[in-house]
Amino acid sequence: MEPPALIGARLQLEQWKARTIADELQSRERPHRLTENVSGYWWSAPQLVPLVTTTRALRSLAAVRLVLVEDTFGWQRARVWPLRLASDARVFEVTGPDAWAELAGRYPLDVSLSRRHDWWRATGHDGSWLIPDWAAVASDYDAVHLTMLGYLTTAGRALPVGDSHTVLAGWDPDETYWLADVLAESGTPAEWHRNHSDSLAWWCVGPPRR
Repeated sequence: MEPPALIGARLQLEQWKARTIADELQSRERPHRLTENVSGYWWSAPQLVPLVTTTRALRSLAAVRLVLVEDTFGWQRARVWPLRLASDARVFEVTGPDAWAELAGRYPLDVSLSRRHDWWRATGHDGSWLIPDWAAVASDYDAVHLTMLGYLTTAGRALPVGDSHTVLAGWDPDETYWLADVLAESGTPAEWHRNHSDSLAWWCVGPPRR
C-alpha cells in the first residue's frame, strides 16, 4: 500500500473537475427514458482522483473507516497512517441536510445528465442535479468533513437547492476530504487485520513489513 500523497491537492482537483465535466458532456448520448438500463458515476464526493481522506481514531480503533464504509469490498487488511493537520486549517462541517445543500448551492456544478438515471432510481426524483464544485470549494476551505449525524440524516436523499436538487452520495461516515496540502505525517503507519468471525472487530498487528 502506498502512503497518502500529502502534496498536489490542487492538481488533483483540477483533474477531478475536468473529468466530471467531460463525463457530463458524454452523458448527452444516454437514452432519455429513466427506465433504461443506464448507469454511471454515482458519487457526489470527489472520488475520481486520489485525494487524501481521513477519519478519526476512536478508542482502540486507529480509524473509524475500518468499520464504517458505505460500500465495502470486504477488506481483511488495512494500513493506517497517523496524520496531523495545520492548526489554521479551514474545515467545512457537513452536519446535516442544510449544510450539504448550502455547500452545493454556494459552489454549484451541474451534473444533471450524468447522475440522472442513478439518482432517480435512488430517490424517485427527476430534474436538474447539482454537486459541489470541489475545485471552487478549495478556494475557501482546506477540507470538508462529514459528521456521523450528517451522514445519517443526509446520505441518499434528494435535497432541494433552489430550482435543483442534490444528493450526498459515496461518502463514508466521519470522513474528511482534504482539498489542500495541510497534512503531515505524525508517526509510523500500522497494519490492521479484520477478525474473520466479526466484521466489526479489527486488531493491530504492528508496523508494516518491509
